[in-house]
Amino acid sequence: MLTDGLSLPAIGSVIYPFPEWAEKEQVSSHGLISLQNLYYGFRPLEYPIDRALIAPFWADVYLKKGGRVLYRITTENTIKQRATNDVKTYFPSRFKDFQASWIFISTWESVTFFGCSFGSGCLKRNTFQAVLISDGNHSIVIFNYGEIEWTTGPTSNGNIDTGLGGTPAQVGFNAGDGVRFFKVNVGLTPDVVNIDEMSNVRIPGVFVFRVDKTEVIQPCEVEQNLAIIPNSGPMLGGQYITLSAPCIDPRATIMASFSGSTKYMCERESLLSIVCITPAFNTTGEIIIDVEITDQDQIITRTLQYSYTVLNIADSKQRVFRQDPDDWFSGYHNISWDRDAAELQNNDTIDIYLFSLIEDTDGHLSWESQLLLEEVERSAEWKEIYLETQNYVLAIMVSSATVKNDQPRRGIWSDVFPLALQQEEAYLSCVDWFKKDLKFPPLLRNRVQSCPCTLDQALLDGVRFQPDPNCNMFSQQTGNCLYRKDAKHCVNLLSFGPNGMDNMCCYDNDDKLIDSRYGEGGTLQRYHYLGGPAVQPFIANFYFDVLPFLYCCRYSKHYLQGIKDSRFSSTCPRYIQRRQKSTCVHYKPPRPARTVGDPHLTTLDGYAYTFNGIGEFVYLKTNDDSFQSQIRFEQFRDNNGNLKDASICTSFVSQHLSNSAVVEVRLDSTSIVQLLVNGDVLAFDETLSYHFKGVSVHQITPDIDDSGATKKSHLISFTTIGISFQTTASSNVLNIIPVVGNSSLTGHIRGLLGDFDGEQSNDLRTPSDGILQPTSTSEEIYQNFGLQWRITEEASLFTYEDGTTYSNYQNPSFIPAFETPTDLPADAVEVCGDDQECVFDYAVSGSSELAAETKKRTQSFLSFLNAFELTVNEIQEEMHN
Repeated sequence: MLTDGLSLPAIGSVIYPFPEWAEKEQVSSHGLISLQNLYYGFRPLEYPIDRALIAPFWADVYLKKGGRVLYRITTENTIKQRATNDVKTYFPSRFKDFQASWIFISTWESVTFFGCSFGSGCLKRNTFQAVLISDGNHSIVIFNYGEIEWTTGPTSNGNIDTGLGGTPAQVGFNAGDGVRFFKVNVGLTPDVVNIDEMSNVRIPGVFVFRVDKTEVIQPCEVEQNLAIIPNSGPMLGGQYITLSAPCIDPRATIMASFSGSTKYMCERESLLSIVCITPAFNTTGEIIIDVEITDQDQIITRTLQYSYTVLNIADSKQRVFRQDPDDWFSGYHNISWDRDAAELQNNDTIDIYLFSLIEDTDGHLSWESQLLLEEVERSAEWKEIYLETQNYVLAIMVSSATVKNDQPRRGIWSDVFPLALQQEEAYLSCVDWFKKDLKFPPLLRNRVQSCPCTLDQALLDGVRFQPDPNCNMFSQQTGNCLYRKDAKHCVNLLSFGPNGMDNMCCYDNDDKLIDSRYGEGGTLQRYHYLGGPAVQPFIANFYFDVLPFLYCCRYSKHYLQGIKDSRFSSTCPRYIQRRQKSTCVHYKPPRPARTVGDPHLTTLDGYAYTFNGIGEFVYLKTNDDSFQSQIRFEQFRDNNGNLKDASICTSFVSQHLSNSAVVEVRLDSTSIVQLLVNGDVLAFDETLSYHFKGVSVHQITPDIDDSGATKKSHLISFTTIGISFQTTASSNVLNIIPVVGNSSLTGHIRGLLGDFDGEQSNDLRTPSDGILQPTSTSEEIYQNFGLQWRITEEASLFTYEDGTTYSNYQNPSFIPAFETPTDLPADAVEVCGDDQECVFDYAVSGSSELAAETKKRTQSFLSFLNAFELTVNEIQEEMHN
């Protein structure tokens, strides 16, 4: 039997404490793992020392008197899953995506110490364990302690009968460089005998450490990133959210206040997490959740703050589904629900509530609830409900049957929907609305932006308009365009206009703007669905704009009988009189640019050139630096990982004013693309739209395009300055269409996208205000213009992933291909046709996928340009004909 050292097989590329530790790992019988050759030291020493080691219990263990050391490397799925769960439990905010790929377990079982007395001394036994866990990028070490009965052998001046005294066992990590080390506080002290009753995660005998950084990180002693999962949820509330928190005592009382609301009871879920139920909100956007933790004596021991995003009702994904949702009159209807929703778990039954919107005498809106059904089996596939109500705006909540004191009701929601009315009742409701609306000032069309004339213009004009959440081409929810049945796509103003008003523009199957006198199209809206000053988001728009439209233009009397394509009945003109039809008179399109492929750029003034550098550059910025956009180009790798003389865009980042949100889009090998706001990755599980200070973000396409390739597209709109970016990401390139719609910026922009003054001849303007001629060669543009716009490390807005810095993305010495090679791929014409940028990308990169993507995005850009060149008069003449 080996007594001092056990050889540990080669482990491969696994991250260890302090990244550069050596590769020759060995298990020692003396309660440690050496990471530099076998270490025979049996006397525990004070750190630092010149050895790299992990020491769960470094002491003079003696195996000849009994006990054993067991170790193994495992990739067994059940063990990996358990390790994954442990890591996520101990580091919930840092390792949400952690998946253990490798585990090493070493156990010192029932071992005694060298020199123990034959009687009582050798009966003293210790059992402890070290578990190393890695996913290839991050590493965690767990020390587990069973019974610990001795600390010291006589070689360290310990008592041979008790195993105590002298220099007790050491516990911790040492890098071997004389500088970096970590010792558990009881190491080398008599108290180490009680380590089986201690913990750094409040579980007796368990210690957990993150060891892939230059400093060892403990879950409870180092402040966690205070995260919420999910970090956004519906305005109507009832959401089950998990909040990470540092090591919560099981006896603690936890209360939460949502943006200054009443305090609600939360519960401890685990050592490092609590769960709360969100209340209903009267606002949307980012809020602060204040959590207060008190001990048994009601003394506040900790206060924590979390950031949470309240989603507009229109932007929230519904989880209760109305069958045949078009028009729900009073009577019987069927619903189904997401049976796996977190809000419904831990209960076999649910309750079903009907919520109705009530307007009081002062015009204030609030919800009241009515129990429809109770104790329904959660596993049921559907349920029939009966609607009988005098209220017209409704929502259905499926709730967990168990409601706890001092907590909001937990549950999931349907969409907010109208009660459909029979003709006579709808007519009376319309007349009543008309009388009430006369008390409000009229809506004036000249106070808001005119509609884009065509769908192509509407799709690109992200500087002033955004897809309507209830009617758009990108929606994957049932019931799209329920309230504008003649439309296939509608847009709203990007932000509310004077007094909170909006201009809704809708487009038919011929991509033309719908005249709402002749079909269910758009109109001015008294209230934007986003809300406004003292205006409740979504609710006010639905109640004061959508509902009257349905009662006046759809339910009262749809069309005059016997007249083909006739106008709406007499009640609908009353609605149009008060809301004004959509029009594109005076519409002026914004100016688009583009960046595609091995970067081919078109400036805002229309000058096209290629700049295939490597690094991070000024994409566009205002002269006063109030707006900054930066772009990253990296060297292209083919499918075999070979570097090519080409570069592609992999990321860009933008910010308007120093106190607004920083938005970054970057390619990601796992999810294709990540969208970050202020350094945090946005999830689009709960919503496709987010609204932050000064910027809105929309995911605007499904994940699979018509060709079957995986793509993801986003629209990022900086609302106060009038600049937007439409991005399309595939697995190997990020393509961007920037748009500027703010005429006051004319001549006040600099960077790779030119100066936005209407002249192409001066677009190659350098940071020092020198100007290259537009006839310059690609190499001249590369050296004397493009590279000059490289950003400094201090100016960078980019977020760098662990292990990378600014310098990792710079390669000033890189020289790309400037001309199209003569030896073209055999199928270049088949792939590219006469698109020379596509041919260049194929020849230089060797990737037909990259080339085809360049061609497709260029064609899309040209179609947008053609749409923008159409004048209002040409479009109106075509519509008239």
